[in-house]
Amino acid sequence: MLVDLIRSELTYRERLLLAWQLSWPAVVFDVFWSFVIHVLFDIRTSGIELLYLIPYLLIVGPWLVRRMVRRSYDGFRLKTLYPDGEGQMGFTESFKVMWLLSWRTSVLMLALLLVVSFFGQFIQMDLASLAPKSSESPFLSQAGVSVLENGAALLLLPLVFPGMFAKQFQGFRVIAERVVPHKPVVSRKRK
Repeated sequence: MLVDLIRSELTYRERLLLAWQLSWPAVVFDVFWSFVIHVLFDIRTSGIELLYLIPYLLIVGPWLVRRMVRRSYDGFRLKTLYPDGEGQMGFTESFKVMWLLSWRTSVLMLALLLVVSFFGQFIQMDLASLAPKSSESPFLSQAGVSVLENGAALLLLPLVFPGMFAKQFQGFRVIAERVVPHKPVVSRKRK
């Protein structure tokens, strides 16, 4: 079972491409939300930036998963399989996949944070001094957190994808399938 969580049909580079499809729109959405809250409306209330989590969880995240599965890639494709065959991924399925990817990435993120904190303490570096304070520059602080968090997720998501492909969700599963490119038939003219 543990081997299934590590083994994948896709290379690390291909899984990194899938992670990119989920990460870059998340950064754009986060930065846009921070810009609206902190620059346009100049709201300085602590925690206001977390309000975007509700629409992200219910709308943006599942949409990104459906978008990732629908896209065509060189050398492989993602398929949603149901008991009666292949089909389009709906909201419920994309929400389940997004939730699985989110919590598994969060566990890895916590482990990474523990390692970084340990080494930060070992070399006696004050990480808080490297970033602007949220009270002084809330937009830059929030945008920086978003870039850092999604950048770490970009590197950790490829480690989570094999578990997603091995997972039997209730009523469906997501698989990666190799696609052999078709070579065009070239006719040769005789002289």
